[in-house]
Amino acid sequence: MNERLGRINGSVVGAALVVAAAAAWGMSGIFVTIILENSNGTSVSLAFWRDTAAFVTLFLFTLLTRPQNLKIERKDLPWLVGMGFFLGGFHIFYNESVVLNGAAVTTVMQAAMPAVVTVAAFYLWKEELTREKIGFMMIIFTGTAMASGVNIFSLEQTNTTGLIAGFTVPFFYAGWTLCGKNMVSKYGATACLAIAFGVASIMLLPLQPFTNQPFPLNPAMGFAFCGLIAFSTFGAFTLYLLGMKYIQAGIASILVMSEILFAGVYAWFLLGERLTSVQVLGTLLVITGVVWLSYRHSR
Repeated sequence: MNERLGRINGSVVGAALVVAAAAAWGMSGIFVTIILENSNGTSVSLAFWRDTAAFVTLFLFTLLTRPQNLKIERKDLPWLVGMGFFLGGFHIFYNESVVLNGAAVTTVMQAAMPAVVTVAAFYLWKEELTREKIGFMMIIFTGTAMASGVNIFSLEQTNTTGLIAGFTVPFFYAGWTLCGKNMVSKYGATACLAIAFGVASIMLLPLQPFTNQPFPLNPAMGFAFCGLIAFSTFGAFTLYLLGMKYIQAGIASILVMSEILFAGVYAWFLLGERLTSVQVLGTLLVITGVVWLSYRHSR
């Protein structure tokens, strides 16, 4: 009986940690919006400084806690470099999508990532791609299109640049997720992320002389940037990893979908963003499809 209660309590703790991580990730768009709307910075410059600050934080943390994980084998470098490349691109398009589409819509579009991973896994690792999976992936992409606010009846009213940025987000998200698929279990998440953020920072460095920088930071922007790094990057990943110790990965991937809810609530109260009825329906379709794919994967 005590052992069973211990497992139940552990599951509750794990679920709470994962949901807390989702809440922290949900604030990313809010912080990005505050910084870019109150400075001359661009999506590229903010991505660079975020990746650089995250690299320093995660590298020092890993160096102090598990320095042995930073000893990377040469054969694994291409995967980690690829992870960093996609991570840097992801942050650029995520930032741009937040500016053009809003924090809530960008979070929904980002959630289409599992569908992209499912297709990629079919070609890379020959994972089964059933009609059922294809059907739910179509639901996810349909929901993503609806949530993006695309107007199929009048393309003139459609923000084409915003759509391109938004639909690119899940592809770059899937890219760094796939590259880190095997590396995380070998070196640990914090070490992999530290190296990936470092690669992303180096990749974006040559672009900085050609783009505006978000400096000087006023107190509100400084707080937002610190929150982006400490709360929505380091804190979110730490909470998620701690939660994964108590619950299955499939359950965690379902619970983390609550990020959409948190992002929507934050955007509503803090930024005044409102979703139309069509966008709400699209959001529900995305959640349904992703939860189903995650559930089937966990089984």
